[in-house]
Amino acid sequence: MATVGSKLGAIHFAILDLLKAHPGGLTIYEIRDRIGDFGVQQHLDKRVRDLRYAYKVPLRRVAGRQVYVLEGERTDQLSDSGQIPSALRAKLLHAAHGRCQMCGRTIESDGVKLEIDHKIPRNWGGLTVEDNLWAICALCNSGKRDFFATFNDDQMRTILSFKSVYERIAQTLRLYDGEPTPSWLLQFVANSDDYQEDWQKRLRELRYPPIGYKIKPSRRTNANGKVEAAYSLESWKPLPENHKFLIKEYERLNRKARKRD
Repeated sequence: MATVGSKLGAIHFAILDLLKAHPGGLTIYEIRDRIGDFGVQQHLDKRVRDLRYAYKVPLRRVAGRQVYVLEGERTDQLSDSGQIPSALRAKLLHAAHGRCQMCGRTIESDGVKLEIDHKIPRNWGGLTVEDNLWAICALCNSGKRDFFATFNDDQMRTILSFKSVYERIAQTLRLYDGEPTPSWLLQFVANSDDYQEDWQKRLRELRYPPIGYKIKPSRRTNANGKVEAAYSLESWKPLPENHKFLIKEYERLNRKARKRD
């Protein structure tokens, strides 16, 4: 089966050459200015992102600039092309009923344009399948891409590989090192493997005495200037291997105590 890397075009290799020539990184505007004559590149940022399925091209903040940096080839090139069949695209747009499934804004009331996006990025192990696709507005899609680009792909693949929802939440909180972690990101990692009807209950359960995480609600302003709910972990410690048993046992003893009262 052909890898994604084998399907890159001339524009992709031109971007690669630019990044190789500028190891300190280039902003998307600098890439656009230097790319040469490849026609109108309204979606140049997508061409850069395409490279991530064959190369490590994180978005880094360097001296106040957001730059793409080439760190070399991936050792796990993907066979999933990411192309969404038109019938599936139409089905997902119809199911969204004109509403962004991330922020809730609508085509009718807010004039948004919906796009089909991978919930879990392909470079984090997400597949181009219906359960991993949703309809979100262009602003959310752009903000999500830029936000996710700041993460280390290997770290996120590791986090999303944990079978325990508690471990996925805890490791995501740990990434922020005491800073506010956006609520939607915690919901995202909680639901990445198995849908959690009440993912916030999993968060509360990490506060139970047998686990002892000190997690406090907070607020943060996202890249679009919108204030959103967040949570901060005051200090990190590894989860006990039997954390699921400890949580269930704590709840069992609490129920037993309430019945006695």
